[in-house]
Amino acid sequence: MMSIEAHAEVSESNPQSAGKVIFWIVLMNLIFSFDSILSAMALSDRIGVMTTAILIGGALMIFLADHVSNFLKKNRLYEVLGLFILFVVGIMLLTEGGHKAHMVIAGSEITAMNKMTFYFVIAVLVLCDVVQGRYQRKLMAEKERSTNLVCEGDPVRR
Repeated sequence: MMSIEAHAEVSESNPQSAGKVIFWIVLMNLIFSFDSILSAMALSDRIGVMTTAILIGGALMIFLADHVSNFLKKNRLYEVLGLFILFVVGIMLLTEGGHKAHMVIAGSEITAMNKMTFYFVIAVLVLCDVVQGRYQRKLMAEKERSTNLVCEGDPVRR
């Protein structure tokens, strides 16, 4: 999404020290670990289950980070899908927390998002992404075919 020249400009004009890069990586890991802790607390009341979920989640993030990164580099369309899924998960966690805290907004008590609603939204997002991906590949193939036909018919380009 970003050109090589723009990346070269940024890296030359703002050199990063190894310590600063490590600091930001650790900070982001702490933020996501806090998110994991909140998610584990929302799912269970048992300390053992929460601890196990946090440790397994952290280990999976460490071991799968490169694989996920490589997959997303090859399949850019799934980045947006992942962001939308995170958004829906965030809404689900907020509504569940608001419901447990008996929060009232504009005179109405917050109700927890139904799990079937959550799964339905995720299924619709995935289905839309699959359809869009196929449609985009079809358009690219047609564009490539029409470009090849124009090049074959043009005596100058032979």
